[in-house]
Amino acid sequence: MKKIYLLLVLVSITTFVKAQDEAVNTEKKQQGIEALKVAFISRELDLTPDEAQKFWPVYNQYAKDLKNTIGRGNDALDRDEKVLNLRKSYKDQFSNVLGQQRMNKMYNAEGRFRDLLIKSMRNQNQRPQNQRVDRGAGGGSRPGRDRRN
Repeated sequence: MKKIYLLLVLVSITTFVKAQDEAVNTEKKQQGIEALKVAFISRELDLTPDEAQKFWPVYNQYAKDLKNTIGRGNDALDRDEKVLNLRKSYKDQFSNVLGQQRMNKMYNAEGRFRDLLIKSMRNQNQRPQNQRVDRGAGGGSRPGRDRRN
């Protein structure tokens, strides 16, 4: 009975430690993605130091509000409407710092960054095209036959 109890405790501790490690890794990945996003948007907008000082506090609050907006509700149309309303509510603040054209460029840069991130994640999850899959016993082509015929 003591052995079973000890085994149960060890498995529980191992599971708990592994879950914490995964949470830390996820947080580090998220921070890395945010840093890449900042660099991407900064490069796309070609911000001066003065503009950056005014822009980033507004953008960070917008990003926080956007995250909260996206996280709520399952209805895609309602969510999209809320996102549009949020963008409209930040229009004057972004226009004052960047001007109308660069504000539009910022929103487009966000979309391009998201697309690049998704593409990168898909590429990481796919195995190389030329890598053959071992089908084990009985799988694949029949012995003595060439697949090209």
